[in-house]
Amino acid sequence: MTEYSPTFSKQGTLIAACLLTAEYVLHTLFYSYANPDLWENTIPHKYILYITLLLAGVVAIVVVKRNEEQSEVAYNARNFADFRMNLLLTLGLAIFCVGTFILYNILKARLFNSTIIGPFVDNNLYVASASNGLNIINHIFYPVLMTFIFQGFLLNGITQEVGFRKANIITSLFYGFWFGDILGATIYNLFMNHVYEKSKNIFYPAALSVITNIVFVGAYILKDEIWFLKASAPEYYTEIVKGLITMIIMSPIAAKVVREAFSKTAAIA
Repeated sequence: MTEYSPTFSKQGTLIAACLLTAEYVLHTLFYSYANPDLWENTIPHKYILYITLLLAGVVAIVVVKRNEEQSEVAYNARNFADFRMNLLLTLGLAIFCVGTFILYNILKARLFNSTIIGPFVDNNLYVASASNGLNIINHIFYPVLMTFIFQGFLLNGITQEVGFRKANIITSLFYGFWFGDILGATIYNLFMNHVYEKSKNIFYPAALSVITNIVFVGAYILKDEIWFLKASAPEYYTEIVKGLITMIIMSPIAAKVVREAFSKTAAIA
């Protein structure tokens, strides 16, 4: 079957920027103004779902209204070649990201003399509420939304301006910045870009991310004590060992992913 060349949207960069800005503004409004104590003792899963569905609705309208997007979404929707191997790589990368997330935030806290690591607090709230039904739904819908934004609109939009190789690096670095892990999340998005570019199927990286999220939710429910992180100084320094061990064990997978991603980008460029 002939692959459909990805275009997704000539205005992809602008659409992605608008969607990400809307997400940031809406989350900030709920966090800062709707209820200052909203995140004090629990994760507002209901509001997160509302925001996700609102933005997903905008994505759906854009895709439905544009013939190019309809063609690309539909044309290779069944192309899931090497899915099992890529799923294992994605799971390994996600564990690697746990290590880099820990180390990155401890380093950041050290540099800014923070006594509390906010992302660790949020992590613990997510772990504690893993069995919440809305949390599980969010872990299904949110990665699909992010895939359409980062791989669908942003990657394709920037690719049309500077080529895939540079677009792959730019979008991945931005993904790492956006999700607060400039190393692990950046490598994760490099791999998602690689999978998407190779398959031309926007649902492929989305499926990998959804399954990975569900696996982690299950792990939170079964062994929550493993995933809780000490968020206060000086106790959070004890998490360095956990971060290092996790990152080192999974670093061969990260190295393999980077090699594959850049060998692919070199071939495309």
